Parts: sequence; structure tokens; C-alpha cells
Amino acid sequence: MESITASDIEEWLGSFKRAGAARKAWAVLRAILRLAYRRGVTDNDVTRREIRLPHLRRYEPRVLDARQVRRLLKGFYGHALEAWLLVSVCAGLRRCESVGIEWSDLDLKRGTVTVKRSVQWVAGHETVTDPKTDQSRRTVALPRFAVKRLAQLKHGRSGRLVGDLNANQVASHYMAWCRRMQLPCVPPRNLRHTFGTLAIKAGTDISVVARQLGHSDIQTTARYYLKPDLSVLKDMQKAWQKLILTC
Repeated sequence: MESITASDIEEWLGSFKRAGAARKAWAVLRAILRLAYRRGVTDNDVTRREIRLPHLRRYEPRVLDARQVRRLLKGFYGHALEAWLLVSVCAGLRRCESVGIEWSDLDLKRGTVTVKRSVQWVAGHETVTDPKTDQSRRTVALPRFAVKRLAQLKHGRSGRLVGDLNANQVASHYMAWCRRMQLPCVPPRNLRHTFGTLAIKAGTDISVVARQLGHSDIQTTARYYLKPDLSVLKDMQKAWQKLILTC
């Protein structure tokens, strides 16, 4: 530890293929080095020096537009994953949330779905945990067309909307059907991004979208979903021009 330099650490971090992985690794190493310094194992507190971390590129999710969403939903009419797709794209659920939704979580009289659990496939087996945050444990609204179709699909069903499929199998079946039917397609997790982007484009207040998505910080919603398209920007400039030229 005495011989570790800032250059050594930067070179090590540069060997990672992903910036995110490098930053996580540095957080662990930094904690170890600081603990070693506090306990007198080493006099070299290299963590106090400036360490240049790999640049973390902003995630830019690919999303569907309104017409593509309509095509996608029509293409899954009658499919075994239709109910899962409806709650995924119409409620903005996380992938781990949508896979865990059970028919009993739907209140079709009120037109809502309640997120109670998170289901993931980790190291070859399924894990069921509580939702990600307190805000993630939430009851959100569904559009009327989705409520109507879910009522038709329910017919006394119980258990999960996806049946016995795990998260990876759901993703595989979904992507395979999209390819087979030549449907507009984004990865399952991007269905959530699609909902958020379209909700804001439709004029919904960003704080309302944040609540539907279960974000604990509205800045997260703004960072990933507040992306006005060119037509909105042109409308803004028309209004700005009118104000300037008529005053």
C-alpha cells in the first residue's frame, strides 16, 4: 500500500471496459485504503489526491413514439404477454416491478395497479424483494383502454401476469415476438422510458410523472425524460417571436 500512487490507480481504472464498473471499483478500493490509513496499516493516504475517473457517458435510452406504441400493443393482442406489456408500457413500471405484478394487484374498478414487490433473476435463481424505495411502493393509474382490455383478459386468473416465466424468459419471449411480427421494439426496461417521455410530451407535469414512475428525486425524472422534441422547441420560438415583435 505504501507504494500505490495516483497514477497507478488511474491506470488500473483505465483497464475497465465500462466507466460505471471502474467507478464502483474505485469506491470499494477507496474505502479499503481509507480504512487502512485510519488503522495505521499504512501512512500513504493516496485517496486524498486527485484521481481522474473514467468519463461516465450519460445514458440515452431508445424509446418508441406514440404510433410505434400503438403498433406494438396491437401486435401483442392475444399474446400470452399482452397483460404484462400493457402494465409495462402504460404505467411506466420498472422491469423488475412489471414481472412481479399479480392479477390481485390490479384494481380494475379504480383503474389502478399497485407495486408491491420487485422480482429479479440473479445468479441462476429468482429473488423477490421489496420495491426499490419507499416511493417505488406505490399505486398508479392505468389508461381506460388498458383497464378495459385487462378486464377482458383477467377472467378469474390468479398469480402473476407473466405466469411461470422469469424476468429473462419474459424479455426473450417479448423480443422474439417483436422480431417475428416485425413490430417496433425496444428492450423491456425502455418501455418505462417510453412511458415517461411520452407522458411529458403529452403535457403532464413532471412532478406527476415522477410520482407515477416512483422516483424519489424529481431531478432523476428531469434528467432522463425531459427531452422536448423539435416541434415543441419550434412552438416555443413562435411564441417567443410573437412576444418580441408585438410588444
